[in-house]
Parts: sequence; structure tokens; C-alpha cells
Amino acid sequence: MNRKKYKQLRVVVFLFILAIVCLAVISNSYLLATVGALTGMLFMTAMRLKTKIGIDEREKTIREKAAQLTYAIFAPTIGIGAFLLLFPSLSRLSVFSKGEFIYLESLGMVFVYLTLFLIALYAISYFFINRKYGGGNNEE
Repeated sequence: MNRKKYKQLRVVVFLFILAIVCLAVISNSYLLATVGALTGMLFMTAMRLKTKIGIDEREKTIREKAAQLTYAIFAPTIGIGAFLLLFPSLSRLSVFSKGEFIYLESLGMVFVYLTLFLIALYAISYFFINRKYGGGNNEE
């Protein structure tokens, strides 16, 4: 299967799954919507594995740079957002101390955990990729 055929088939499958999910949500059958979405993802993954679509060095470099930039923007942004959401509840400002915006503290805690998870995931993946490509200082 070539790239053009793969793209056409992907659009057809996406539209079919979208129609199933929309009909399931309209009829309040959320189990069908979930199963339909998961089946679509599974089919698309199997189709992608069967299709031999190569990427060149330029595209690989662009993907790496995009991932680095995304991490460099997202991690500090979500960390600062967590700090801004947690700071008013810690300083006992009058508006926040009445409990009217208690959900902001919960949202801040979720952001903190997401930030820590993102940093840990980056550190672990960096460690393994660094070892895979020979950067492990095991030469003595």
C-alpha cells in the first residue's frame, strides 16, 4: 500500500468511526462510542504497521525539533500555571479563603502532578535513549 492509498483509507475509516461515535453519543450508548473509538484506533494502528511509509532525515529532524520545542514550552507553562493556581490558596487571600474557588486549588494540584510526571518521563526517556545511542560513559 502506498502513501496515497493509505491517506484515502485513513480518511474513510476516520469518517466511519466518527459517524459511529456520533450516533452512539446521540443514543446515549457511551459504551458503543468507547468501543468504536478504540476499534478505530486499533485498526488505524494495524493499518499503519502494514503500510511501509518511510521518513527522510529532514522530517526526522523536524519531528525532533518540534518535540524539543513543545517540551520547552509546555513544561514551564504548566508549572507556572500550577504555581499561580496554588499561590492564592496558600496566601489566604480573602476571595480564595472563603472556599468559593476551592476547585482552583484542586486544578493546581493536578497541574503540579502533571508537571512532575512530564519531567520524570523526560528524564527516563532521555536516560534510555542516551544509553541506546552510546552516550552511557561505560567506557573504562
